[in-house]
Amino acid sequence: MFIGRHEAAVDSKGRIHLPAKVRDALEKFGGQLVLTISDRCLAGYPKNMWLEKYEALEKEAHTPERGDLLRAITENAVELEQKNGRILIPAWLRQYADIEKDVVIVGRIKKIEIWSAARHARVAEGYEPEKLSGMLRNLGF
Repeated sequence: MFIGRHEAAVDSKGRIHLPAKVRDALEKFGGQLVLTISDRCLAGYPKNMWLEKYEALEKEAHTPERGDLLRAITENAVELEQKNGRILIPAWLRQYADIEKDVVIVGRIKKIEIWSAARHARVAEGYEPEKLSGMLRNLGF
């Protein structure tokens, strides 16, 4: 499973070095990563989980909005190969997520999120500890 927060740098070619814990978890899921757009960041799924998620969405009733969403998810998806522990994030995905130099990789159990460090910091500043504490208690954490 993917957990934790990891910081990484983007090199001049758009590559990031995946932390060992992320690489190890990915290997347990089969090793292949699909990266696509998400809410203010990029989402990376093990390939088999990506297919399961997509197929579940595709089974729901078709609407023009759902068709647009599925198209956006798939046309902005890319299968990534690890080379020496690094992945190459295409320019259009870096632009979508406002990724320039530094990133934060967040484990989300069955996926990872790759955030622009600056955008992640802005989102994290909005966390309200008291509100989060109450929500966590309600969920049994």
